[in-house]
Amino acid sequence: MFPRIASVLPQAVLVLALVGVSFGSIFVRLAAAPALAVALWRMTLAAALVVPVAGILRRPGAPSVGALLLAAAAGVLLALHFATWISSLDYTSVARSVLLVNTAPVFVALIAWIIGRDVPAPRIWVAIALALAGVVVMGAEGLDEPGAALGQALALAGAAAMAGYLVLAREAQRSLSYLSYVVTAYGSAAVCLWVAVAATGTVWHGFAAGTWVAIAAMALVSQVIGHGGYNWSLRHLQPAYVSLALTGEPVIAAALAWWLLGEPVSSGTAAGGALVLAAILLASRSRERRQEPDLS
Repeated sequence: MFPRIASVLPQAVLVLALVGVSFGSIFVRLAAAPALAVALWRMTLAAALVVPVAGILRRPGAPSVGALLLAAAAGVLLALHFATWISSLDYTSVARSVLLVNTAPVFVALIAWIIGRDVPAPRIWVAIALALAGVVVMGAEGLDEPGAALGQALALAGAAAMAGYLVLAREAQRSLSYLSYVVTAYGSAAVCLWVAVAATGTVWHGFAAGTWVAIAAMALVSQVIGHGGYNWSLRHLQPAYVSLALTGEPVIAAALAWWLLGEPVSSGTAAGGALVLAAILLASRSRERRQEPDLS
């Protein structure tokens, strides 16, 4: 029984992570604060939540400097991901922003091919093609709206940053414990965002109570539970598989935005969402797992 549970645990954690990150755009919409400040507090509060846990559960032995540097570099890309993606929501809809930022599998596949590691199997490539088709169908709408091009460019920049993050995160976690990695990456991201806020003169305090509640929920639900589960899944599943599975986020986020915020779901979004769901189903059937020792 327990071996069977262990065999499906990475997929179960990935599903929970998917739900958590899907609420991220909703919390951003509810937070009446500059995008950079939202990103700053998301990572700062998330780091504050995981540091005490990491201290209690710390394993003996010092981690390698190289692994810590990789984790810190991943944190820089994570900061860039949130700064660009959250900014994109100022210019375009939740559905379009989230679907474009989830083109990360395309960038991951390209990086994997370039460095000669984790090259996806043929079925995963087919699934990526389906996901891309869904992106094209949904993203083709709204290009004539004011600021839409900038919003979609920012979302794509967030996707590229996330792809680089995924690759570095997996490399770092080859020798770092999960909590050591998360503390280093989140801490690095928070420091980068503090520097960016100071450099740009962005207002980072004095917000209304409702904004702080939304930011706190974003840190706990979307970052610690959502991206935390995302990071843990990378220890057991290939980056292309993990990032592709999370392309379900646009579908869930669009549904949540329609239900909670009254943002309409167009026919193009619905059609593209169907293609994305087909891609996820195909990828989940392949279940490409790493052939390396368990790092947990």
